[in-house]
Amino acid sequence: MGRKPKNSSAKTSVSPEDILISYLKEKEEEHYNFEPEINYKVSTGSLLLDIETGGGLGPGLHRFCGINEGGKTSQSLEVMSNFLTSVPNSRAVLFKAEGRLSPEMKNRTGIDFCTDASEWQDGKCFVFESNIYETVFDLMKKLIQNSKGTETKYLFVLDSVDGLQTKGDSEKALEDANKVASGATISSVFMKKVATALNKRGHMAIFISQVRADIQLDPYSKAPMRTTSATGGNALLHFANWILEFQRPVKKDLILEDDKLPPDVKKNKILGHWAKVQVKKSPNEKTNYILTYPVQYGRVGKSSIWSEKEIVEQLIAWEFVSKSGAWLTVSSDLIDELKRAEIEIPEKIHGEPKFFALLEENVQLTEFLKNKFKDLLASLNDLSA
Repeated sequence: MGRKPKNSSAKTSVSPEDILISYLKEKEEEHYNFEPEINYKVSTGSLLLDIETGGGLGPGLHRFCGINEGGKTSQSLEVMSNFLTSVPNSRAVLFKAEGRLSPEMKNRTGIDFCTDASEWQDGKCFVFESNIYETVFDLMKKLIQNSKGTETKYLFVLDSVDGLQTKGDSEKALEDANKVASGATISSVFMKKVATALNKRGHMAIFISQVRADIQLDPYSKAPMRTTSATGGNALLHFANWILEFQRPVKKDLILEDDKLPPDVKKNKILGHWAKVQVKKSPNEKTNYILTYPVQYGRVGKSSIWSEKEIVEQLIAWEFVSKSGAWLTVSSDLIDELKRAEIEIPEKIHGEPKFFALLEENVQLTEFLKNKFKDLLASLNDLSA
């Protein structure tokens, strides 16, 4: 009998995984598979907003939009302050495309800002003043692309998309400028270039923009309804992880010394307001609901978000604290729980201002209560999911 011919193809065949390994090495500069994925959460400063975002904001693009005086810039700087203090090897860039950074806002945030590039280092924010699309995005792209293999993490805050114009538009006559279309195109190209690296390498970007209001007919009731859309083009909407729309506070949102009386400069001062944020897009697919949290006026060197009031409101809502007149009584269950954690709290406290002061002074108590509510509300969200 003749010998069977050898199967030469069996010897020379290459496994699918070998092909993939070889290809990944060959195209190493064109993918991110060899880079570790960086994850973290940065507090928004609001207990309820942190819970809804799963502990805060993470790497990638986020959009803060809304009409003027809605709190977009203040909330962005709140995230920046927490980013610089909680993320190791972190730096920030604030792209100022409109207006200026007021001394009051600088003092309130406690952020170390600089405009001299030689002074920029970890823990500081460089303020870059330009309103040219190409210039702003080019600097952002250079920093992101050159961060490969480094430990530096960047937060970019663009304030705002609406203040940008293209180089071409800056040289045109006013009647010939076409900022929206050309700017949207540049945004689209930019996000395609950096979106993966932004997320993978642990950088964060917050783009601030205005919204356009439009009145449409409800398809079911035929009644007019108000809708809003953010500026900047579809690419920024597509690549954003979170889109939060900040609504301007109205009279009923004001926080007064006595909420049963009308505001008065001398007799019933305005202490702050309830900020309203509508979730327009989220990674967990829950959208179009509104969150509220308290903002206190006149806070210096710390968050404008009134976290002490937020905690007390939750304590009362969950019946860990009962309120009778001006007196607040802490439940025996909460007192026992705090004792086990070696934290002291009075059984009775006269007036909310004293409770707020107690929380400001006792950081251990404040953090314990924040974590308690995060656990409670997170488990509640899991049950309703």
